[in-house]
Amino acid sequence: MQFRIVRAGMTLGLALGFLLPALAASAEFKLAVVDQRRALLSSNGGKAAESTLTQLEEKKKKELEPRSARCKKMQEEIEAQRFVLADDVIQERMIEFQSCQRDLERDFQAAKDEIAVQNRKLLAPLAKKLEEAVKKIGKSKGFDLVLDRSTPGVLYAPESLDITDLVVKRLNEN
Repeated sequence: MQFRIVRAGMTLGLALGFLLPALAASAEFKLAVVDQRRALLSSNGGKAAESTLTQLEEKKKKELEPRSARCKKMQEEIEAQRFVLADDVIQERMIEFQSCQRDLERDFQAAKDEIAVQNRKLLAPLAKKLEEAVKKIGKSKGFDLVLDRSTPGVLYAPESLDITDLVVKRLNEN
């Protein structure tokens, strides 16, 4: 996956390296960059989504903390009584502890998955609105090409080409 991103970035970089000098010679070519992540998270909708996700994370954390403490306490008790209890009792408690740990890990992963799903649910419509806003701004300002600043291959772009603040403003208007 990462190899593909690097390869795509290198391809984009090479293409831009060859095309930009030719396009720059044309006085009509206009280029802009936008930081999609910053635009999403700076918009009102992005802030609301981030707040919702933070609340969900806190809720899940509070749900799992007591169970985590219980598993840790079980482990400490087993360690403290290792030399006092019979081997079969220790074995039984180790099985209980392992079951507790396994259940906790499963529920932790389920919580992470739920947060990821909620993240996609909240940000997907915003990403679509962001794309529409970039297209509208690109057309209205006459840009020939708008790149995402975080795209591999974009190593440098002057601030004068950055339209992120315009995109955030457009997102907040809608």
